[in-house]
Amino acid sequence: MSDKRRRVNSKGEVSYQVRFIDKSKKSGFGYKSFKRAKDADLFKAKKDLEETQLSHSHLPKISVPEAIEKWLNICEKVGRDGREPVEQMTLVEYERRAKIMNQYAWSKPANELSASDIVHFRSWLLENHSRDLARRTLSSFGSVLKEMAIQGYIASNPATGISIRSDGRYETYSAEITIPSDREVQAILETTQALKSKSKLFEKAWRRYRPMILLIVFAGLRMSEVRGLSWSSVHRNRIEVKQRADKLGIIGPVKSRSAYRTIELSSKVTDELFEWREHCPATEYDLVFPTKTGRPIMLNNFYLDAWRPLMRYAGLMIRDANGGDQKAAYAPHALRHYYASKLIEMGKDIKFIQTRMGHSNSQITLDVYGHLMKDREAEHQATADELASELL
Repeated sequence: MSDKRRRVNSKGEVSYQVRFIDKSKKSGFGYKSFKRAKDADLFKAKKDLEETQLSHSHLPKISVPEAIEKWLNICEKVGRDGREPVEQMTLVEYERRAKIMNQYAWSKPANELSASDIVHFRSWLLENHSRDLARRTLSSFGSVLKEMAIQGYIASNPATGISIRSDGRYETYSAEITIPSDREVQAILETTQALKSKSKLFEKAWRRYRPMILLIVFAGLRMSEVRGLSWSSVHRNRIEVKQRADKLGIIGPVKSRSAYRTIELSSKVTDELFEWREHCPATEYDLVFPTKTGRPIMLNNFYLDAWRPLMRYAGLMIRDANGGDQKAAYAPHALRHYYASKLIEMGKDIKFIQTRMGHSNSQITLDVYGHLMKDREAEHQATADELASELL
């Protein structure tokens, strides 16, 4: 692209010089000077347009729907940007976003799109879809264009730097998560133990369900990680998180490289895991919590058969927003939040918490749990005062 430079001569006179690509010159560049910045800007814009058109002229013309279809195929069969092929549930979500992308009236082929075209698409998304879905769809469209640039179908990615922010004026307050109290978690754990003693049928079921609950409370595992856990990853004082089971019950690697982690556990927890192992059926996938057929427990079945009854017996049911049927006061994921909150309460640093939670970076940890750390400001102030009193 061309560039504009401000020049001042020995007499103090100001001019504006535009340097542009000129293949006829030995240096490969041509120069033109203007007295007014406005004229220089117009000339620069003209040269930039000529260069863009020239860079597009040698590229194969590809429509936006064709680019989206190629991106989906790459995601499914090869893996985008050098990554592994995406999981089935991720592909289903990408296909949903692709359908939205294709609903937009694209007036240009993909290799002629400019940043302004992406901005117009962004406006259309926000006008026709929820902010969250618009943000995710725009992000995926940026991935489409990035992959097309890598594959040589377009000269550059015009979506770079164009996004939809997920936060807002009240983001700090609206994004705060709901975490069960110590008393409520204690009630949950006591209820899991009580249900094991309720009857032979309950004992058989909760011999398996109770260790699942313990792994969320005391290791902060995601439900997908609990459902996909293998016995080879369970040790006397720790577990290794290596794989997960998606919503379709397909076993695959964990969400990201940072989600591969080792978590130390109390022997009280691992003892219950090994107690369950004596009754656990052997399966092809070596799963810790398999179904009768040896497959991972489906999330919806866990919710209906275990979680909802558990919440009811623990007295943690609430009316829905319309005052209708009762629902569980918390989702299973709330116990993972509880685990993180206890790490914060114990004064663990943000890097330690990030690693234990399997977050890809500490900013995610701060975004989710940062509000819990505000309560420690007085403690930090006391520490600062104590240090100063010793040295000053």
